[in-house]
Amino acid sequence: MSADKVVAMEKKIKKIRIIINPAAGTGGSILPVFNLSMKEAGTKWEASITHQAGDAIKFAKAAVKEGVDALAVYGGDGTLMEAISGLMGSDIPLAILPGGSANVMAEELGIPKDLKAACALMTQVPLTVKTIDVGQFGDRYFILGIALGFGAEMIKGADRETKNRIGIFAYFLSAATALKKTKKAVYHLKIDGQKHEVQGLTCIIANVGNLGFSNISYDKHINVSDGLLDVVVVRKANLSLFKLLAVTLLKRERPDNLELVEHWQGKEISVSSSPRQTVQCDGEVLKEMPLHIKIIPQAIKVLVPKKKDNVIE
Repeated sequence: MSADKVVAMEKKIKKIRIIINPAAGTGGSILPVFNLSMKEAGTKWEASITHQAGDAIKFAKAAVKEGVDALAVYGGDGTLMEAISGLMGSDIPLAILPGGSANVMAEELGIPKDLKAACALMTQVPLTVKTIDVGQFGDRYFILGIALGFGAEMIKGADRETKNRIGIFAYFLSAATALKKTKKAVYHLKIDGQKHEVQGLTCIIANVGNLGFSNISYDKHINVSDGLLDVVVVRKANLSLFKLLAVTLLKRERPDNLELVEHWQGKEISVSSSPRQTVQCDGEVLKEMPLHIKIIPQAIKVLVPKKKDNVIE
């Protein structure tokens, strides 16, 4: 399937499991929305509530054994990542119901922020399905990306309370602090067999380029369905970099100043840093190093909105 196409399916979802992260959302009542949407569609549904890390993986695996027609996840990207880990190897489509502070994957795929509109994606016929790539290191999976150094410190510094209060802007507040405490490192990279050593403030291995709001991406060429991971190294932070990034975000074009930013693509990537830096994956701080990462192309089917001239019947 083309990275730029989605597929229309005439299948009706009759039975669905919804995984709910109770820490997500803004405090509004969500169960009546689910109940009304499913009742109107004639869809049988059951809910599973997460209480601790790993619950969404367990619930997703149970849903696969149960033989549901689809799995829905209400929560943020962390809950979504766990559910996808439990779906790996199955053919069950995933419905994303945005409930987190950033909802990067939902933004990437154009999933409506309105809960009722998001629910409609799993009750309408035909269904519109896009297949996305998933990253893997060891026995763990990720959907957004991995960051070392400044990028990881910025995400680490955005605490839950601040994210609940101001959403994605929590990351901007943490960026200034992260920039002060992050020192340069040498990144040792091996991308599809080719070795690279480059000094910088942060190294990002990205599956998506979206920043989680207003459809802004730091590179429009990063595609969640292209079968590739993008490796970006920011060499240094100065006025020229911020000007470059501002133009990059506005035009959504790839930075061409290699003195400030370098960019590669690959299917298998090894990365480590000297000295060791903070590492995060989909918002979770990691202890592993070095990392040996690969992409699993077209691993998960996701229900998405239909777009004109972008659907294969």
